[in-house]
Amino acid sequence: MPAMLEPYLSELNFIAGDITSSAGGLILLLLLTAFAESLAVVGLLVPGIAILIGLTVLAPELGISPWTWWLVGTIGAFLGDGTSFWLGRRAQGRLHHWHFFQRHPDWLAHSHEFFTRYGVWSIAFGRFIGPLRPLVPVVAGASAMPTSSFLLANTLSSPAWAAAYLLPIYWLGERAALHFSRASVVLLVMGGFVLAVLFMLWLKRRRF
Repeated sequence: MPAMLEPYLSELNFIAGDITSSAGGLILLLLLTAFAESLAVVGLLVPGIAILIGLTVLAPELGISPWTWWLVGTIGAFLGDGTSFWLGRRAQGRLHHWHFFQRHPDWLAHSHEFFTRYGVWSIAFGRFIGPLRPLVPVVAGASAMPTSSFLLANTLSSPAWAAAYLLPIYWLGERAALHFSRASVVLLVMGGFVLAVLFMLWLKRRRF
């Protein structure tokens, strides 16, 4: 590593602090991010996937097993969709009054159309479609979908989502840990994260 980068890497380690040096802190961030990524409307505003990628690349360096990482991601996704469904159930008949949907009624219309077309499968399919992931569960709740049907779809799709989104990145992080120093991995992750956030903000500005 060139000597000229050492001051920047030292500063980066200081900023990262407990997050990059504590397995518990990283796991908590994963739980919160997976939850927010699936939470009604919030998942559209937070660059959750970019954050998840950054956290997941760092996980092997801290000795977190892939199965622990997968389980925590599953729990976060399950709770996020479950909370969205509960919010929708409480907002039956009033979902269109939400400020976000007043500004973007087409998002509500598209989500409702998707739910109507695929029914219980929309919970599973929608989880893998970025813009629909945080919207379909709240629409399902507002549409009086049976709780038992939602729980079945949520229980089956949450671990599938965590496996598809987290495990490949985890194994990439394992390879990176073998060839780069911890500081270098953190630098690469944060650089990629900044670029991903800027790109997602640009996309959201075009959409919203």
